[in-house]
Amino acid sequence: MKEDHEIIELYWARSESAVHETDEKYGAKLHTLSGRILPEAEDAEECVNDTYLGAWNAMPPQRPLALFAFLARICRNIACDKC
Repeated sequence: MKEDHEIIELYWARSESAVHETDEKYGAKLHTLSGRILPEAEDAEECVNDTYLGAWNAMPPQRPLALFAFLARICRNIACDKC
């Protein structure tokens, strides 16, 4: 499993493996986070996928210091918007 800084570099290099590595490392936590906000499993899954898209669109120009905190913020905002 890659370290956060390596995953961030994949986003900056526009490598599609960035999403795979993010899902492998943080997918379960993001599903739990979105599942606590959204009652439907399909909505929670869509929220996680939208989180990956949001991260893809945000990096670059942003370079997060704490990758999970960055992803969790995106995920939480998307889930709250869906409510």
